[in-house]
Amino acid sequence: MLSFFTLFAILFTLGSSSPLVDQLNAVNGTYNIQAVLIAGSNEFYNYRHQADICHAYHVLRNHGVPAENIIVFMYDDIANNRENPFPGKIYNIPNGPDVYEGVAKDYTGKDVNVANFLGALKGDKELAAKGKKVLTTGPNDHVFIYFSDHGGAGILGMPSEYLSSQDLNDALVYMNKNQLYGKLTFYVEACEAGSIFDKILADNLNIFVTTASNPEESSYGVYCDVEGPLSGTCLGDEYSVAWLQDSDKQDLKTETLEQQFKNVVKNTPSSHPQEYGQKSLSSLDVGEFQGESASTNNIANEPVPASGQVNSRDIPLHSLRSKIISSNDASQVAIHKKQLSKVIAARKYLKKSLSKVIQSLCSAGFCPNVDRVYNTRKPLVDHKTYDKVVKQFHSSCLNIGVNSDVLKYMYTFVNLVEENKFNESTLKIFLQTLEKSCKKHFANNQFQAIV
Repeated sequence: MLSFFTLFAILFTLGSSSPLVDQLNAVNGTYNIQAVLIAGSNEFYNYRHQADICHAYHVLRNHGVPAENIIVFMYDDIANNRENPFPGKIYNIPNGPDVYEGVAKDYTGKDVNVANFLGALKGDKELAAKGKKVLTTGPNDHVFIYFSDHGGAGILGMPSEYLSSQDLNDALVYMNKNQLYGKLTFYVEACEAGSIFDKILADNLNIFVTTASNPEESSYGVYCDVEGPLSGTCLGDEYSVAWLQDSDKQDLKTETLEQQFKNVVKNTPSSHPQEYGQKSLSSLDVGEFQGESASTNNIANEPVPASGQVNSRDIPLHSLRSKIISSNDASQVAIHKKQLSKVIAARKYLKKSLSKVIQSLCSAGFCPNVDRVYNTRKPLVDHKTYDKVVKQFHSSCLNIGVNSDVLKYMYTFVNLVEENKFNESTLKIFLQTLEKSCKKHFANNQFQAIV
């Protein structure tokens, strides 16, 4: 029971940005759970990302997290896409229930962008004033963030742009400094997802992270072998389906984050999930972040074994090839073959043009030869400098969000950054050379998107 003087002190010190309930919770040792779920892609071939997010929404709701405490980012172009054989429905596991029904979407279409995502995390007052949902957590609350999309070295994809490791980690530091959470967990589904946190996320921020992959490898789509109308569509991602089904079946009041991570590792054979941040938090119960109520409406009462894994980078090719094989309509087969040829041609163009850009950088003295740049993998340490290089590439060469296939080559720029150890002067020359070379070798890009 709070004394009158303690309550008076709380009221006296109460700031305009901290509601009384947060102060009372902090004193009583209770907390609220709030979550941010984001699918950073669009287009039907990326079906799995929004399916993952919809499933995650139901996991949280089924375990007692109120709808008003969940912020959902999804482009929302899958359920009613003309390619969807089940209009208005999305599935995350074979023969499973529709996960789209009942999902409250807060940011859709072009609102799924970096500024809004980081703004939501930081409780941006301007966004809130526009009627947009943002985190309203305080110093004693628990935050759960789940991101599902494409990734590359130090990069997470967005529908028409990208999110850098530097900008994301800056936002997390801001949240910590401004006491916008007590404890935070972050699950990331993406290729090379480990590079987002490796050698940059501090271990004293009360943040625990798990990722689908280490800093150098791809993640994998799963259930890409479904038959019938959704043939060729990957319903989920291997790591994501592993944690989602684990949360569906486990008692989250007793399962720890570390136990869930070990289960996820066991059920993610195609890549190597990683842990980052303050690993001591892994002893906490999963329910402290995903809801502590006993679930009575699981998406999967029993886990559906993983099958049909496909490297996430190759899913656009897999999808079109599957459609060609399964279709009995000659005109549709011709359309799919033409689309496949265009995707392959675009990828060849990208690889050739990027090689010319790197050759230009080597000729300027920034690398001995192109082969060395392509055939080594240096760990990303200097995230700040790399961030500047990526921003230059994005503005001068290709839009990274739209041309997601380039993500698998961005490690080459990590190699250049780490090899050269730039100072202000040499970095300026490098960026100028990169800009000039980009404009020369990507000037005639005739592809709308390279995926």
